[in-house]
Amino acid sequence: MAEIIDNDINPIKIVEDTDMTENKISQAFRLEKEESGIAFLTIDVKNEKVNILSTKVMLELDAKLDALAVEQDIRALIIISDKEDNFIAGVDINEIKGITDVNEGADKAKQGQMLFQKIHDLPFPVFVAIQGACVGGGLELALACHFRVAKIHPKTKIGLPEVKLGILPGFGGTQRLPRLIGIQKALGLILTGKLVSAQKAYALGVVDRVIPANAELKVEVEKFALTVLQRYANKDFKKRNTAGFVSNLIERTSFGRKFIFDQAKKQTARATKGHYPAPLKALESVRNGMDVTIEKGLENEAKLLGELIATDVSKNLVSIFQMSEALRKDSGVEKENIKSPPIQDVSILGAGIMGGGIAQLLAYHDIPARMKDINENALGVGYSLAENVFRKAVKKGRISRTKMQSKMSLISGSTECHGFENSDFVIEAIIEDLQIKQKVFAELESVVKGKAILATNTSSLSITEIARDLKRPERVIGFHFFNPVHRMPLLEVIRGESTSDETTAAAVAFGKRLGKTVIVVKNSPGFLVNRILGPYINEAALLLEDGATIDEIDNAMVDFGMPMGPLNLLDEVGIDIGYKVAKILSDAFKDRPNPSQIIDLMVKSDRLGKKGGRGFYIYEGKKKHVDPEVYNIIHHRNQSSKFSREDIQDRLFFIMLKEAALCLEEKVVRRPHDVDAGMIFGTGFPPFRGGALRHADAIGLKRCLSKFNELMSHYGDRFEPPQSVVSLAENDGRFYSNE
Repeated sequence: MAEIIDNDINPIKIVEDTDMTENKISQAFRLEKEESGIAFLTIDVKNEKVNILSTKVMLELDAKLDALAVEQDIRALIIISDKEDNFIAGVDINEIKGITDVNEGADKAKQGQMLFQKIHDLPFPVFVAIQGACVGGGLELALACHFRVAKIHPKTKIGLPEVKLGILPGFGGTQRLPRLIGIQKALGLILTGKLVSAQKAYALGVVDRVIPANAELKVEVEKFALTVLQRYANKDFKKRNTAGFVSNLIERTSFGRKFIFDQAKKQTARATKGHYPAPLKALESVRNGMDVTIEKGLENEAKLLGELIATDVSKNLVSIFQMSEALRKDSGVEKENIKSPPIQDVSILGAGIMGGGIAQLLAYHDIPARMKDINENALGVGYSLAENVFRKAVKKGRISRTKMQSKMSLISGSTECHGFENSDFVIEAIIEDLQIKQKVFAELESVVKGKAILATNTSSLSITEIARDLKRPERVIGFHFFNPVHRMPLLEVIRGESTSDETTAAAVAFGKRLGKTVIVVKNSPGFLVNRILGPYINEAALLLEDGATIDEIDNAMVDFGMPMGPLNLLDEVGIDIGYKVAKILSDAFKDRPNPSQIIDLMVKSDRLGKKGGRGFYIYEGKKKHVDPEVYNIIHHRNQSSKFSREDIQDRLFFIMLKEAALCLEEKVVRRPHDVDAGMIFGTGFPPFRGGALRHADAIGLKRCLSKFNELMSHYGDRFEPPQSVVSLAENDGRFYSNE
């Protein structure tokens, strides 16, 4: 059984706002007493799908705790949720976003710490019964309790994800968790923000007991409470020793702790690259807290939270969270109450790299996946890819080998369309050739039932043209995954001119079911992501022509915050594929400048990128290095030009911003956050900047307009500012005008 040490802090009262009136207090808690002396404090925030620790809720809890502190007939208290799939999903995100003052942030943290300390100081043992999400402030509340019980449930997720919002656990998380489970295990949760299952939380020592999935949580936790009361009848339950911390010899010595923290700092600095301050501040909070009393540790934690919560990075990360939540709730269509037909039977046409990746994703989400391809060898590619992805998941401990085998059994394959007549949803993932796709879709339409949705995984071809000669074009839609399918979070759902609202809503709902962030895109060349990436990569090639080196270009954009540089990205995608996309965009937008000839020259030199072993880089196993021979291929390279890091970043960012603004102007997507979601989850645009449009707002659109004009004077009309930027700049506007 995991145990905790005594967190002996003097009782303190949460500070109430002076204007808080009775009608502002929420009715989120219900107290019930059993004859056994066990009391249940049930949380159920009314009119909300999940329990959130807003100021109103915390004020009500404060009042409840004051009343409980003087109760004479309670032997133990159990805090439990009335929402089956949720315990507490953290604090109110809007309140986090609204804090812009360092001192206000620190004060809010202190109030939360004081409130949770009241739980710990109650004169009887406090148990928490967890089912569903117990994250952020929810887990910090649980850590302040004396015993924790969690039910095995698909939605039981436990953790401290605050670093993903640019802050740290500020209600005691950086102090209580290391004292409970030990420094190393605590850092594994705090610095990554990852969530774990009930079983994993038990293995780590975060919870004291797990309840089987088929058991009644309320009944079982009451039994556990009675057992604990008997066990500690003559002992102080608050003075249990922390098994994990004490038993770890390395963590018991100052030298051992220094080694752990130094290594963690190096790893964190390497992972964040200086762009995300929260993990390093969280590490500092844990490190400082282990050498002082918990009172001092909490004081420092509150101070560090205040410093983080007011930063632009935190505001941008909170905005991304809100953007993701908005997309999660978005049906993809403007009409309300569109009824989407259920999707149970799914078939995949094409079993190559993409087809196999899609099959693995379906199987991972327990959806049977039927693949069809022209021969057994092609099917083998799909099976092999799916199996390799699952094997890596097993190796990383994400799923068991037994579960992998169970999920692989959901994938089947055939060289015939057997079973396609039963399909609700068919995903085509074959060669990027319009005529072939048109022929295949005509054949599919004759096989599937009338209500089946036909989806194409095309990255650039017109959905309208693919569906042009079909009898039911309203059932055709684009369903564009990004490679690798299991890792890339974005899914573009593309409407053709005839695609119906019902088909769109069904495709969006299905994409969410697969765990993807879904954006609905108008049928237009390159859709959203490739349309923005095309000019970005082309500008990188033009920089190379102008005299910048491969290293300079790629390193500048990694410093900007991109996961990799544009030339490295082109190698990863495949230079031949990049050439095809560039050609499609060039043909579609006749008013744009001609693309750089470098990509064409690279393809003609048989340089296809990573898949061929050489591109802008040479690939040897897991290692790569710039190939100097590339410069010999570029005959017209201007070797006398020199560029600063800022010059490179400006050219590459503003060419992306132009295309992003044009996509919004042309209604390729419906809202600014659709553009930024596509860029963050599809292109890897740095989250700490909030997306291209949000970053432009932060720079100031007047400054952006000035930079566009400066770049246009040096490099030509490709940097002509979009009309939306001109208009917003002249009127002191913003892309996100409602914030």
